[in-house]
Amino acid sequence: MEMLSPGCSHVYLIMSRNYLVTCDICDAVMDFDPTAELSVQTAHDTALTALSRYRRIAVAFIEAGSELVTRLHFDRAVQGRGGRLVLLGDIAENELDAHSPCLRWPVLARPVSTQMILAQLAPLQTGKRNNRSLAGLV
Repeated sequence: MEMLSPGCSHVYLIMSRNYLVTCDICDAVMDFDPTAELSVQTAHDTALTALSRYRRIAVAFIEAGSELVTRLHFDRAVQGRGGRLVLLGDIAENELDAHSPCLRWPVLARPVSTQMILAQLAPLQTGKRNNRSLAGLV
């Protein structure tokens, strides 16, 4: 069972079916935040269940497009826990390539680099372009 955000430990949720991308994210997070708690899931329903166990979350990396994220309420769940939402996977990358107006969150597009992951882990700078209080907009 997942722990409930003990002490100062930041929680990072990773929902991905791509083993290599998952490993890259886990490695980058642990280098960035050695005390981090990682919750790695391979399905949306288990990711939502895992997310519900936490009061606070730092970043949720979710393999999904915008429509699925809003339909399953990942956006509200992550924002309600003070976290940042980052999309990944084919659908999110297609939305990014098409400059979709539905895309409201950053996308971790392949090929994924450590620098790209670290850019999503840095604390949000308050007052910078996130005047609508939507998780993930920077």
